[in-house]
Amino acid sequence: MLKIKHTFTAMQPVFTGSDENHGTLRSLRREKIIMRNPVNITSKFASDELRRDAILKILLNVWRNINFDSISNSRMMGIWDEFSSKLVASTSCRTRMQFLNMICSKWDVRSLSDDYIVEMLDLFNDDEFLETIRNEYQYLTLKLRKLIKDQKESGEKGIAYFNFSGNQGEKIIFNKSYDNVPYVAGNSIRGLLRRIVMYDFCKLAGIAKLDKSLYHQLFTGGNLTASTDTEDIERRENYIEMCPMIGLLGSAIGNMTIEGELKVGGARLQCRENGTGDLSYWELVNVVFGTRLDSSKTETDIDLVETGKEPTSQMKYEYEVFIVGSKFDHTFALTTDNELLISAFWHMIELFKENNFICGNSARGSGEIDIKIDVPEGASKLYLDHIESNKEDIQKYFSLKIK
Repeated sequence: MLKIKHTFTAMQPVFTGSDENHGTLRSLRREKIIMRNPVNITSKFASDELRRDAILKILLNVWRNINFDSISNSRMMGIWDEFSSKLVASTSCRTRMQFLNMICSKWDVRSLSDDYIVEMLDLFNDDEFLETIRNEYQYLTLKLRKLIKDQKESGEKGIAYFNFSGNQGEKIIFNKSYDNVPYVAGNSIRGLLRRIVMYDFCKLAGIAKLDKSLYHQLFTGGNLTASTDTEDIERRENYIEMCPMIGLLGSAIGNMTIEGELKVGGARLQCRENGTGDLSYWELVNVVFGTRLDSSKTETDIDLVETGKEPTSQMKYEYEVFIVGSKFDHTFALTTDNELLISAFWHMIELFKENNFICGNSARGSGEIDIKIDVPEGASKLYLDHIESNKEDIQKYFSLKIK
C-alpha cells in the first residue's frame, strides 16, 4: 500500500458549505468528534435551570434594546423564528463576549441598557455559555417568549423573574467531551480530483465527444441501472486498461460496480479540539458577510422594462470560512501494486498541485491551497506513455455508444 500523509495550507479562505443554515448564516460542514482534551469544570450554578435563567437575563436585555419600530409588520410575524436563528448563529465565535457583540450586531443594537449583564457573563466559562445556547437555543427562545408574554400581561418590566444567585447550593459539573469540528470531507476532494483527471484523460486521449452515460461513468461516478448495457466491455480489467483513472476512482457501470483503489481521507484542521494544534478551531474560522444588490435601480445605459411583479433582487448573506493560514492534515492511500495505477496516481497528484482549489466559491476568491507533496521524478511517465500508445484504441472504445 502506498500511503501519503501530507499537510496543506489555506492560501485563501476555504468554504466547505453544509446543509445547515441559521438565518442568513451558512455554516461549515462539521463532524462530531470525541475531544482529545475534554473540558471538565465545576460550574458556578447549582442547577441547569439557574444557568438557563442567567442566559435569559442577557437575552431579555438584548430583546428590550431592539428597535422594533424599524421592523415591518410582515417581518414581525416571523420575529421569533428570526430571533432563534440569529441566537444560534451568534454562537459561531470563541468567547461569550464575542457572542454578545455578534447578537447585538445582528439586531443593530448599539448599546445595552443594563450593566447586570456583566455580572451574568462573569458567572460563565466560555464553553459552558456557548454550548448551552448551541444545544438549547430553541428551548431558550421559547422560555424568553413566555417570559415576555407573562411580563406584558402582568405589566412587570423588571427582572424579578430571575430571583436567584448563581452561587447558591452545591455546584453542578459542566462536561464537554465531544465537539462538532469543521472539516473538509474526503468525498469532496475525491469528486474534485475525478473531474480534474477525467478532463485531462479526455484531452490526452483526444476524446472530444462522449455518450452521456459514459460521461457520468467517467466524471460523476456513473449510475446503476437494471442491466449493464455494456456488451462492449468484456471485463472490468479491459475498462481499467482503457482508462486507468477508473481503476483509481471506481465507477458504477450498469449494474456492475468498479471499486476504486484510491482512498481519500477527510482533511482535518490542525486545532486544539483535534489535538493537533494550539489554537481552537473557533480562532481559525471567520464569518464572511456579503450583499447581493439590485443594480437595475442604478442602471442608466439600458432601458429596463418591467413585465410583471419581479422577485426581490436584494439579499444579505453570511458564511463561515477557514481563515488564510489554516493548516489541514490529509491522507491518500493507494491499495494496489499495479504499476500503471501507481503512475496514474502520481499524475493525479501533479494535476492536483496545478489545480489547487478545493471546496466552494473558488470563482469568488476562495479555496486556493498550498499542497506539499513531492512527486518522484518521472513517476507519471508510464501512465502518459500508456495513454499515448493506446490513443486510437481508447478513442474507439469510448465512442462505441455514440450514435
